[in-house]
Amino acid sequence: MILFDGRLMPDEELEKVLSGLEAHCIDTVSKRESVAEMAVMVMNACGVMEERIRTGVYDDILNPLLQRGVFTEAQLAEALEYFDHENMVAKYWTELGVLMDHMPEYNDKGVRITRRMEPLGVLFHIAAGNAQGLPFYSVIEGMMAGNVNILKLPSADDGLSVMLLHKLIQIEPKLAPYVCVLDVPSTNVEVMKRLAGMADAVVVWGGDEAVRAVRTMADTNTQIISWGHKLSFAYVTEAATDEELKELAKHICATRQVLCNSCQGLFVDTQDDAKVLAMGQRFLQILQEVAGEYPEESIGVRGKVSLSLYNEELESKDSGRKVLRGKGVSVTVMPDEKLELSFMFKNCWAKPLPRAHIVKALKGHRGHLQTVGLLCAEEERAELTDLLVKAGVTHVTRAGRMAHTVAGATHDGEYPLRRYVRVVDVEL
Repeated sequence: MILFDGRLMPDEELEKVLSGLEAHCIDTVSKRESVAEMAVMVMNACGVMEERIRTGVYDDILNPLLQRGVFTEAQLAEALEYFDHENMVAKYWTELGVLMDHMPEYNDKGVRITRRMEPLGVLFHIAAGNAQGLPFYSVIEGMMAGNVNILKLPSADDGLSVMLLHKLIQIEPKLAPYVCVLDVPSTNVEVMKRLAGMADAVVVWGGDEAVRAVRTMADTNTQIISWGHKLSFAYVTEAATDEELKELAKHICATRQVLCNSCQGLFVDTQDDAKVLAMGQRFLQILQEVAGEYPEESIGVRGKVSLSLYNEELESKDSGRKVLRGKGVSVTVMPDEKLELSFMFKNCWAKPLPRAHIVKALKGHRGHLQTVGLLCAEEERAELTDLLVKAGVTHVTRAGRMAHTVAGATHDGEYPLRRYVRVVDVEL
């Protein structure tokens, strides 16, 4: 489904839309509202949408998605916090408002110079499909900074982002020219290059491979703004309680370890392999108990994970790794200090990482670090947090709050709205 200038259109209209899209973008940019005016329109419209969702106005659209498991009630409730009007105003003020309110005016040898924030112009969003509603939110941020937004839907979007953006435009029709949503596969390189060529910046949500692919599509004068994929983990000391480990297990089961802030494994504050093994065994038992409260993975996922674990077991004599299996869950105990992706889907690792090694072991991964769930005694928290931050971590949380997002939080340690604008000096 295509959304263009406020109208829903079938995918068969793609070439027709593409033929006029660049001219449409140029015309919209030339007539666009100011950053502040756009932000107010977007925040007000989102506030209305949030209220309508809470009062059941869109239940006929959202309930089928809930029933199909596209997202959960808890995820919907958390997402609504983003679009609470007060939270959106706080986000805008934190990221842009403070700066815009303090733009200096200079006098250079009798010439007055003013400084102001302007949008980049046109953003081409290439969204990931591992978080429902993320494409919609990416466009919202682009509009809050005053930009025209072209969105390429991920294959797993299930129509949610198109629906939300269409409803938003119905609430505030003035937003229609600023949004174009296209369902184009990433393998259609020709169309991807055409879209990237229309943009002042490409906003890509994905890992290193996705960013490299975008660099081959975009012109050298097109800015690339990348978010994720990141790796997150838990750091566990001997003071960690069973209750904390249970909260961590709930997080792993709820997120299925597919998000940037999902825990991939446990780094244990020790150099003693026996203590790492003991922690792995302890956590496996808790993970097994908690997993029974969550849906079983599909046959395909279970088969893929089972094969990976089997290969790990075959190589265990050479690798020094030990696979601890449970029903639908596992903990692979490893002797190294390397940060890596897990097998996911309730299958994590446990590794030694004494606190004295934190910065050295993690600093090389600074571009991929995101969230750490810290399980320790209160008197240790400040010291360990400081070490993790120095290593490059951008978010330190309690055990069960790794995937909890706060309205107005940064993306990977940066404010997105600031990356979507430019500073302009004008002589008066």
